[in-house]
Amino acid sequence: MSQPSPARARYITLATEGFASKGYHGLSLAALAKTAGVTKQAILHHFGTKTALYNAVLKALTDRLLASLSDTPDVSPKLRLILHFQDLLDGGTDKMQDARLIQRNLLDSATDTGLAPLKPYLKTLLGLARAVQAKKNATDMELLLGLYGVMGSAQYLLMSEEALATFLRTQDSDDLKAARQKAVATQLKAFLESE
Repeated sequence: MSQPSPARARYITLATEGFASKGYHGLSLAALAKTAGVTKQAILHHFGTKTALYNAVLKALTDRLLASLSDTPDVSPKLRLILHFQDLLDGGTDKMQDARLIQRNLLDSATDTGLAPLKPYLKTLLGLARAVQAKKNATDMELLLGLYGVMGSAQYLLMSEEALATFLRTQDSDDLKAARQKAVATQLKAFLESE
């Protein structure tokens, strides 16, 4: 597959920031074009519609999430899930933006946009959870609800880092990162070990 043009890649990057910040309905193509310093037609030339642009943004997000899950293929499914959520909680602007984008997508939902690009990621999470001995007989609904709970906790802890640091009166981001990783790993282990 060919690489996207530099302009297309730039629009995806800017749209990722915008959709993460404002959601699908909150970001207009006109505002995105203004941020990019181009016309709305320039963006439409590459994507055709706002929905197609959103799909490209979420496809890139899905690719990043699946890459994180496949970084450790030689470990148990349980450990792969734990390492994946630790990676998500690593911090940094990109991770916070991805967490916001996931939440925005779940809030905007496929019924509003007609898109479900996170489905391959969610199916991979389900497959890994099902491969854990205690979860072999769980239904997809039980697995997905448990995983959504862990994802929600991880994303909330990541996005509220500044508020937590202020409340806890700490400037040590490494301590905070370690604490949130431990909290989510504990929640994930409890979910994966319960029958």
